[in-house]
Amino acid sequence: MDPILYDLLEPVVIFATLLGTAFGVKLLIWGKGPIRRIRRSEDDPAPAQRITELEDRVERSNDVIAHQAEQLDELNERLDFTERMLTRQRAEPPKALDGPNRETS
Repeated sequence: MDPILYDLLEPVVIFATLLGTAFGVKLLIWGKGPIRRIRRSEDDPAPAQRITELEDRVERSNDVIAHQAEQLDELNERLDFTERMLTRQRAEPPKALDGPNRETS
């Protein structure tokens, strides 16, 4: 490469590198970069409020699940009782009906 061309391009390359670095740092700190998002998320009460709402929903869901489990236990007890009654009824011999039209031969 020609030394004169090298001498001309060297300051341009250095200036472009410095300018790009400065612009990148500016975006990180003052722009919409990740540092700004982190700062905004710490200052913003919305995530904390959202977490509280989600915890409330989980608590309500647990209450609903517990209530449904109680209902299911009650239904299981009723089903067991009904099965026992049906089994007992089948074990007994059927009762004969004595009607007025029955004749003995």
